[in-house]
Amino acid sequence: MTTGRTLRVGEALLGGGLLALGILIAVETMLTPSTGRSVVGPALFPYLVAGGLVLVALSLLREAVAGPVAHQGGFEMDGAAVAFVAGGLVAQFLLIEFLGWIPSATLLFVAVARAFGSRRLALNALLGLALAGGTFLVFNYGLDLNLPSGSVVEWFAPDE
Repeated sequence: MTTGRTLRVGEALLGGGLLALGILIAVETMLTPSTGRSVVGPALFPYLVAGGLVLVALSLLREAVAGPVAHQGGFEMDGAAVAFVAGGLVAQFLLIEFLGWIPSATLLFVAVARAFGSRRLALNALLGLALAGGTFLVFNYGLDLNLPSGSVVEWFAPDE
């Protein structure tokens, strides 16, 4: 008995792309010269990312070949949600040097929250501000990796 089930091309392409990316990251990490023989070193996280990408890719490829069809209409995409996320990413890319990490990441959080259906603008802004501020503190002062503070900050608090 045939079910008429066909390969879902979009999922297969995404799965294949993620699989290729995961393999590329693993190979490039192997080819990068190591500074030591410790188990936890600079190569650990690229290997973890590569492994995660490969697992997600294999899951997507399995679903593309043998997964159930969600509905008869085929591929369904919420264009407004995609536009909100894409707009948030573009805004962050364009504003991060001028405004800095905290405001631009807050705007991105608000845009993504709106894309997921949240209409609480003030709450989303407060949550985004808290998360962006927390990551700024962790990266800048905990890890000593500087996220951009923005040229606006220099107007109000110039270096002495």
